[in-house]
Amino acid sequence: MPAENQPTKKISIDEVAKALGVSKTTVSRALSGKGRIGEATRARVRDYIARVGAEPAVRAQPAARETHNLTMVIPSDFAHLDLPFLRKCMGGICTAAAQRGYDLLLCYVSGADTNQLERQLDCHKMDGVILSRTIQNDPCVELLRRHKMPFVAIGRTEDPAIPQVDNDQAAASQEMTRLLLQLGLRRIALLTGSPSYYVNQDRAKGYFDALAELGIQPDPALVRTGIESDAQRIDALDAVLERRPDCILCGDDRLAFDVSLELQARRIRVPDDIRLASLYDSELTAGLNPAISAVHFDAVALGGAACRMLLDLMAGKAAARPLVMGHQVVLRDSTKSLPRR
Repeated sequence: MPAENQPTKKISIDEVAKALGVSKTTVSRALSGKGRIGEATRARVRDYIARVGAEPAVRAQPAARETHNLTMVIPSDFAHLDLPFLRKCMGGICTAAAQRGYDLLLCYVSGADTNQLERQLDCHKMDGVILSRTIQNDPCVELLRRHKMPFVAIGRTEDPAIPQVDNDQAAASQEMTRLLLQLGLRRIALLTGSPSYYVNQDRAKGYFDALAELGIQPDPALVRTGIESDAQRIDALDAVLERRPDCILCGDDRLAFDVSLELQARRIRVPDDIRLASLYDSELTAGLNPAISAVHFDAVALGGAACRMLLDLMAGKAAARPLVMGHQVVLRDSTKSLPRR
């Protein structure tokens, strides 16, 4: 049969996406000529199809509908929108998204329950997803990959294939702990949330690294993790106070705020009787009396960077290496040195 009469091989949008390592939406946009996508990416898709001598099976089909929505996935135990980190991070995402014509949707997940995210995916509610926290064995990751949905994580993950933006939580925790030790404090208690979150793992690592750096043997009885309720916080505080610490280092601003109020209720004075510090800074820590020493991160910039990384990924750009942003340790009255009596 003459070559010109041979039937043309068809290639699916999914095959092209897998071969080029991009999303199906990116391929669809490249073929339809619609949507926000760079000319280099369009040419890359067309060149690949021409090189394999095929005709895209999707040309006669409608192009994937763009929603101009992004979804921010929030774990249910971080679903309190009054939390400063979440509010500021969301603000950074909204600003960056609006600058490029996108709106932000919210989606809550609880453990293995991803029903709300599955519903949004099945209904094609969004063009990309931002995971607001990273946890071990996150079911959202597999779900998003199965749907070929572009996504970015805020926080460290152990999967280098996941585009991610984070602060160096371990280095920040180590710096804060080191400064407390240099103030002469030796019995520093550490209180953190669930170790299933990478952020809490990293903060604990920084604490232990600082102790090792200064040759101080850690006291396991001064470390309490997995604090996720008022009852657990009170139990943890009771336990570490029995060990007579000279400082309590809290994993986040909400925990530090609640511990401060509990110490006041017990008539334990900060900093006279005990020092108090936090590994995350916000108006919750800065607004107390005394103001609490804390590690300051720019959550607005973090959210904006994650959003721009996602939008670039959706436009067909290669995934960037993990972006690590800076921090600042702010020492306040809660850890100040007292005059000798």
